[in-house]
Order: sequence, then C-alpha cells, then structure tokens
Amino acid sequence: MRTLPFTVVMMLACACGPTTSGPGFDVDLVTSAGLLDQLSAFQISLVTQGSTLDCVAVEKTCLKSQVAASRFVPLTDASGKTRKALLVPLMLVAGTPSVQTLNLTNLAPGKDFALVIEAVSKDSPARLAGSSCSFVKELTTGTNAQVSAHIDQLSPTVQCDVPIDP
Repeated sequence: MRTLPFTVVMMLACACGPTTSGPGFDVDLVTSAGLLDQLSAFQISLVTQGSTLDCVAVEKTCLKSQVAASRFVPLTDASGKTRKALLVPLMLVAGTPSVQTLNLTNLAPGKDFALVIEAVSKDSPARLAGSSCSFVKELTTGTNAQVSAHIDQLSPTVQCDVPIDP
C-alpha cells in the first residue's frame, strides 16, 4: 500500500519526513473499482459529538448540510491554512478494492468523534459520488486504532454543495 502522510498541521511528506506530535490515527480509504472513474478527490472531515450522527443518513448527502459549522474539528492543510475539511488528491493504489492510506496527526485528545470521508466527483459543479462515516470513540496521546473507511458509491451521484471550505 502507498501511504500519503498527513498531519493536522497537515504537512505533506518531504525529504525529512513529517513532524508529528499529539494524538492521531491512520485511515485506509477503501473504494470499489466502479467508483474510481468518477472521483476527483476525497474530502476529510472530523466532527465532534460523533455518537449523535446517523451515519446511514450522513452517507446519503453532503455532510455540510447536516452538521453545524461549530462541530467541525479544525484541520490545517499543507500550506498552514486552517480548514473545516481537507481536500485530498487521489493517490489510490490499484487493486480490488483500491486503497489510499492517510495518517492524521496533531489532533487534540478527546472523545466522541466521527470521521466522514466524502468522495468528490469529477462533475462540474462537483457532486457527492460516495461517502463513509466512521465513529472514533476516543483520541488519546498514545497509539490510536486505525480506521478503515469503506467509501460506498452513490448511484446516481448526489447534487449538493460538497466543498466545506471553498
């Protein structure tokens, strides 16, 4: 598997490697071959009060329309800009299924989160092509469990305002 390192001070891997501190966890993004031709990127969001989400409903339409802005855990991209969600380019490793691995780090310890991965379509304007919702019970300062996010294909794609941050 190919790993795309991310930190929340989200730094893309450089020759010296990413700086890591604080809690974090690995995420495997798993997609079916049928979804690959439709995708332009993944949008990664971590929200508080995860246990209050109905993940079945969350996976059927855009997260932005279902969760108050105050519940998004701030994430920082590679340029140092704080965002409510990160747009991650496709770097899937071909296979059945195809997998892309991310490493989220520098998160504040806490309890009761939901990790939502939205598959952004190639359409213009972008549509929701698939989604995954996973509960993260607790983030500790030690090692945290890996999350395997299986992106379910939506057919047809859903017309909604996918980007959380412009």
